[in-house]
Amino acid sequence: MIAGIEIRLFEGEDGKGKMPKYSLNDLDNGLFRVAGEIFAVSLAQGGPAPTFLQEWCYNFLLTGNLENITRDDVHDQEFSSLIKMVDETSDLSSCKEQILNCGYTGPINEDNKDKITRAILLHSAARRTVMLRQVRERLQLYGLIAVMEKNRALCRDLFVAGDVDKVDSYYIVSHLAPSMREIGTQKRAKEAQILDNFQDFLLELEDGTTQDEVALSVPEVLQWLTGQSHRHLLLSEREAFRITVYFDHTCVERMPNHTLCYPVVSACTQTITFPTAHCVNYNEFRENVATVIKCGAGFYRV
Repeated sequence: MIAGIEIRLFEGEDGKGKMPKYSLNDLDNGLFRVAGEIFAVSLAQGGPAPTFLQEWCYNFLLTGNLENITRDDVHDQEFSSLIKMVDETSDLSSCKEQILNCGYTGPINEDNKDKITRAILLHSAARRTVMLRQVRERLQLYGLIAVMEKNRALCRDLFVAGDVDKVDSYYIVSHLAPSMREIGTQKRAKEAQILDNFQDFLLELEDGTTQDEVALSVPEVLQWLTGQSHRHLLLSEREAFRITVYFDHTCVERMPNHTLCYPVVSACTQTITFPTAHCVNYNEFRENVATVIKCGAGFYRV
């Protein structure tokens, strides 16, 4: 839902954060109000967080005021070409109408380029504040604004795009809690090999070296295992997070005629059971796990 809201209601350059789309239809339909309520509920329930906003958008959500806007804060594709034109052109008469439409009322000449650029930036941001105001309205409903005001820097990472703290292979592997047989037994050796296979599989996904038929990501694996694809927001939750790993050594005994079975996941209890008869060979393991993630995402056995 959070990812869908980002695509549907926000826009911006990759890696520079996003701002609300200037859509009066969506505003009139209250979609930004709904987005704010979903943001608050998602954060209250452990995420994911809407970590895709530009800095000035977060500041507006905090204060309700448009302040401290700089060129580095606003990345609006619609006006970037106009700003570039103002910077590079000595004769501004060719873009006079566009400048006036941004609300600039001073002399249009080379001496006032900084003021003109400032007006363009303010215009770009100001016309979208009405959308952010709807988002802020619903954040206030859940008391989130008060929390943000008291923890401004901490909450910033929940909203502003930056060094995204995405799930990586280490995050999953470091939280595995395998239930293994005694050291030195053949069963223990199989279990250790399966754990190695799982780690190699995650590293392949992370490095992008998997074959085309295994087009998955590490966050998708966590989604399959636990029901969420993001890191836990609270440090206490991260420290308590465990994925219990079991190993099924008896599937052949239970089903003598079967040729293949898949790992079984319980996302609610955060457990996974690997069938040792089918997951020791790495190539077989990779195809097995990729199939069950793609085809068994509905919490049922393949």
